[in-house]
Amino acid sequence: MTVWAEISAFLGTNATLFRILAILVAAVVVRLIVVMTINRVIARVVADDAAPNPRSSTKAQNARLAQRTRTLGSVLRSFANWGIGAVALILVLGELGFEITAIVASLGILGAGIALGAQDIIRDIFNGMFMVFEDQLGVGDKVDLGDVKGIVEEVTIRTTKVRDAKGVLWFVRNGQIQRVANFDHKPR
Repeated sequence: MTVWAEISAFLGTNATLFRILAILVAAVVVRLIVVMTINRVIARVVADDAAPNPRSSTKAQNARLAQRTRTLGSVLRSFANWGIGAVALILVLGELGFEITAIVASLGILGAGIALGAQDIIRDIFNGMFMVFEDQLGVGDKVDLGDVKGIVEEVTIRTTKVRDAKGVLWFVRNGQIQRVANFDHKPR
């Protein structure tokens, strides 16, 4: 038997395993590329904002834009992680013999059912997106969210992480935030 025949025989018996490993490796590589791209764009925007520009307003506005950019980067990274993970899972299930079209159709129906039952999660996601897009708070801002007061450390799709004066890290669900007092937000 030749080497190629042995390789063919080996791959023939383990082809599914190799395809699953290839999907997982590809998902990790794509995630790394996407996250590195997001980080690079954010670093470039923040660096451009830090540079003195005679047409820009003030240093405070530049700092605010940098904070907002970092916050949007955090949200984009969360979307990328969930999206790439979901696609990889569907592809792996397809390699294991599950019918992908049936899975996607079932997920659509399941998604509608979950949307009714998981209104809190959906509220968290939408409220978090609007807080970021409306520039209500950003990473590094000193905020009062009602029961929690402190510095925003991270804003994700579902939660806002705030560290209080005692050093306690609070995870506040975005859908539960009814009001935001932002002590660092300057008027434009």
